[in-house]
Amino acid sequence: MPYLAVDTATQTLTVAIGERDRLLAEASVVVKKNHSNRLMPLIESLLVSADLTPEDLKGIVVGHGPGSYTGVRIGVTTGKMLAWALKIPIVGVSSLDGLAMHYRDADCLVCPLFDARRKQAYCAVYGRREVPRDGGGDVAADGQAIFAKMEPDAIRKLEDLFPLLERRLAERESIGSSRRVLFLGDGADHYRDLIVDRFGQQACFPASGARKLVRAAHLLEAGIRRIEAGDTAVAERFAPQYLQLVEAEAKLLGMQTSDACGKDGAC
Repeated sequence: MPYLAVDTATQTLTVAIGERDRLLAEASVVVKKNHSNRLMPLIESLLVSADLTPEDLKGIVVGHGPGSYTGVRIGVTTGKMLAWALKIPIVGVSSLDGLAMHYRDADCLVCPLFDARRKQAYCAVYGRREVPRDGGGDVAADGQAIFAKMEPDAIRKLEDLFPLLERRLAERESIGSSRRVLFLGDGADHYRDLIVDRFGQQACFPASGARKLVRAAHLLEAGIRRIEAGDTAVAERFAPQYLQLVEAEAKLLGMQTSDACGKDGAC
């Protein structure tokens, strides 16, 4: 039962096809633009390489953001179109998960950052913690310890993110765990000097360029489990997770609020 996963939330255009616990094909391309022109040909070539047709797919997994507004929209729109046309289920998975899961075995905090400009980033915080064997809802599990999302996806100013990470590091120190943070993504590259100034040797960064990129295969792992559990979305109502309004929407909302409140400011 093959499933398709796509993510276009960052400069990495990534596509994977697989079954539960089995990756059949994957391809990733780092491009600054033209995701919309490249996505469908990449999906088609991957299906051919796996000797499959679209009709063989049993579900769609989409990186629903956060990330580039245009990029997220391209992946979500394509996923919705395929799910609707093929009449198969669709599920959204955080694009940050697709990056963080490179380091699910790391003994440290993991903080993927997608640059949102103005010293802010789309981010989440992950780490390993012990849970009961039947614990669910986390990114990955191996029995006694799981790689869990400890702070939810959000757009955060660095001035808010840094104290949050320091609190999490203090918690880890109290139980004898590593007091280090692994920073990932283009936000980690862009704000590296600020990060090092604040955290010093507690901050670390990927040594491999390949492990700085979102992987559709990681999204596939989480998405297949959710589809098989029936945790799916209706294609027509499936929506991106932008986490903030784009500038035009924010201005329109401000104008509507101003008109509703009247000239004297009374709402």
